[in-house]
Amino acid sequence: MIAAGGRAWVLAACAALGACVTLEPPAPSASRDYADYLIGRVASAREDHAAAADRYFGALTRAPNDDQLISGALYTSLALGDEARARQAARMAARENGPALAHIVRAADALRAGAWRRADTETDRAQGAAYEELIARTIHLWARVGEGRVDDVLVQLEPLASMRPYGGLFAYQQAIALDYAGRTDAARAAFSVGAGGGLWLPAAIERHADLLARSGDQAAALALLSDEASTRGNPALRAALARAQAGQAPARTRVTPARGAAIGLYGLATIFTQEHDPASALIALSVALMLDPSLDEARLAFAQAQAERGNQAVALAALAQVPASSPYASSANVAQAWALLDEGQEEAALAQVSALAGAGDERAARALADMYRRLGRDGEAEAIYSRMIESDAHNWRLYFARAAARDRMGRWPDAEADLQQALALSPDQPDVLNYLGYSWADRGERLSEALAMIERAVEMRPLSAAVIDSLGWVHFRMGDYAEALRHLERAVELQPDDATLNDHLGDVYWRLGRRIEARFQWRRALALAPENAAALEAKIADGLAPERGARTATR
Repeated sequence: MIAAGGRAWVLAACAALGACVTLEPPAPSASRDYADYLIGRVASAREDHAAAADRYFGALTRAPNDDQLISGALYTSLALGDEARARQAARMAARENGPALAHIVRAADALRAGAWRRADTETDRAQGAAYEELIARTIHLWARVGEGRVDDVLVQLEPLASMRPYGGLFAYQQAIALDYAGRTDAARAAFSVGAGGGLWLPAAIERHADLLARSGDQAAALALLSDEASTRGNPALRAALARAQAGQAPARTRVTPARGAAIGLYGLATIFTQEHDPASALIALSVALMLDPSLDEARLAFAQAQAERGNQAVALAALAQVPASSPYASSANVAQAWALLDEGQEEAALAQVSALAGAGDERAARALADMYRRLGRDGEAEAIYSRMIESDAHNWRLYFARAAARDRMGRWPDAEADLQQALALSPDQPDVLNYLGYSWADRGERLSEALAMIERAVEMRPLSAAVIDSLGWVHFRMGDYAEALRHLERAVELQPDDATLNDHLGDVYWRLGRRIEARFQWRRALALAPENAAALEAKIADGLAPERGARTATR
């Protein structure tokens, strides 16, 4: 059972910051059920959730009351976005003290149906891993909002408004709840707190602008949308901005408790993703879509997560559900093309984005250039980026993308100029800071500036293996091997399957005289990137060339 009040939020959020794992109850006892359970576990661990779900449901036909099988069936169904099977498994679970996900599924259905008391009861019974309790508590709060107990919700959320990275989400939840209750002034204040809370949440920003417009402050609504749409390029915010500039009324989607909870779960999924917990993010997105199937940004995020796991068929099925009338329709079409490319359907993918780009879709034109870059057709990519820059000269993303293409074409001075222009337009972009800083370090140039840039990137991306590797690499190039070792080991710890990171760690081991460990890392890099065999095999055989002294001069 979840303890009442804000303390439960604090405990769950703190636990989630550490890890989101589920304790394993005893496995089923019958031999055939046990075999299906084990096969399901292995398939789920490999993220073959379809095969895992089939095994779990097969075993449930023989052992319908087994909580472990029900838990597996629930998890894999939600991971696939299979609402029908998730509900089937939830119905099989005990009414009390069942698996947490069973109570969550039943609570989501109750909230969507307006059965506030039933949703409240189900969430109170949800006891599980930290991520499950955070999902349950989000639904619980909106059940209270539905009951008219907004002040109870405010009391629970108030202590958490300064708790990053969750504070921004909780402030936005307060704001949307207050707006739902008609408490306009308090809602405006809470939206302002949410905006500074470190979480970018498009649906909440759109609600904020809508509230400002309804309050008669059209200028503030227009300024908010203009700033956010130009900075992020979100299609829903761009559409809202276009309506505001044309003097049209906002395309309001009525906030219900179900939609409020769905927005909250989308925010949770964003935080889980930032915390490198994609499995929990996937479940949060799936439950969000059960609550509000029209939350298209959640559907896009769900599809992207599936595509990143190689589940292209699931991704394509999700994207097909985004209606043509949605502001996210273009994004869905582009995402479909990326899924086709990931499936190896290169011609179909390029044809789809080419047709969209030819019809004037700028997002598709950018995707076409990005696909060309992915396929090593950097000249074609660079030409598209250059054409787009002519009409959008203040878009830092275009300069950054063109820089990457030009760098691979061997045009480093041009790439360097593009990176510097990207930073001039948007100085605190961690990806650009990292790219330019690493490039300078790798060339042994402007090392002090490179170090400052990468340190700033690490501040913004403290769990990024690539950025931490860059920090280690600039220290390596400056000859500070002890400091380099600390960061390079951390980078490999965060992302052990990256060839470049293992290669760099091998280099610093060699400079520190740890030859056996160096060759081990280089062999690991070779296994991960056999296309780099010549350089890595030379290192394994001969080590690094003798030092000529660390390079510390700046250009």
